[in-house]
Amino acid sequence: MPAEFATGKDSRSTDWIAADYCDDTLLLWAMRGDDVCAQLTLKASAGTEDNLRDLSDAAQKLLPEVPDAPIFVAGHPALHQSVPAQVAKPSGQPAKVDGRAIYRLDGLVQTAPVGRMDCAANRIAGFLSLNPNWDGVVCLPGATTHWVLISANEVVSFQSFLSVAMHRHLAPVLGKSAPSDLSSTADQQAFVDAMETALSRPEALAARLAELQADEQMPDSVRDARLWGLLLGAELAAARPYWLGQNVALIAPAEIEPAYMRALAHQGIPVTQTDAARMANAGLVAAWRAAGT
Repeated sequence: MPAEFATGKDSRSTDWIAADYCDDTLLLWAMRGDDVCAQLTLKASAGTEDNLRDLSDAAQKLLPEVPDAPIFVAGHPALHQSVPAQVAKPSGQPAKVDGRAIYRLDGLVQTAPVGRMDCAANRIAGFLSLNPNWDGVVCLPGATTHWVLISANEVVSFQSFLSVAMHRHLAPVLGKSAPSDLSSTADQQAFVDAMETALSRPEALAARLAELQADEQMPDSVRDARLWGLLLGAELAAARPYWLGQNVALIAPAEIEPAYMRALAHQGIPVTQTDAARMANAGLVAAWRAAGT
């Protein structure tokens, strides 16, 4: 915990909580203005309205000196805006829990193709706050991965995929598997070969997955590398209209980033790498500034 938080009436309003629900993880930052003073990471689920009290309790643990510090939270949206739209605006009036204001940032929805975006919308807002007037495509891997077309500081459209969720579910189904960081030559070659297979014949994905399950002689890390290659090859084949000829920014958790970076590099796509937690915090800061609390 940093130096004492202000408790006087004038300075109190600069103390607030930034919160980000994403893929069953809750990131909390105690903020003074734009500056991070303390951080807490918890396993949690955004869930429903009942979780707002849990969120307030977590904020109280992080910043007990200011029990009514407002919370700005992404990934627990009260509303979803339809695209095209600017991202991660607070949803109307804040909820109130024990006298604490909780501002929930809007998510995004799309009708064709049908899609919904929650915490990713805030991370896009963070990226755009640090890179104003940036046009191109943002790729946000996670339990649901989103490829998002950005123009004039708005989300124009997006396409979503369950590749990461499929990897998590399929890895144990396919037999013994050791997570691969794609650092070895054998794993890299297995990844590229599988990716090329899926890019050229995405309709054969299920058959290639069955082959992975049947091959008991395959080293565990190679099996994982091939699984990543098949899934991301199929994803890139479907997402081609988004990345072809575009500037691409990648906002990915550290454990997923190597696979996506290698897949994008294999296609010769220039990529701007970012830190996912930093983008989440920057988006919340932008929302706090806009609210003028």
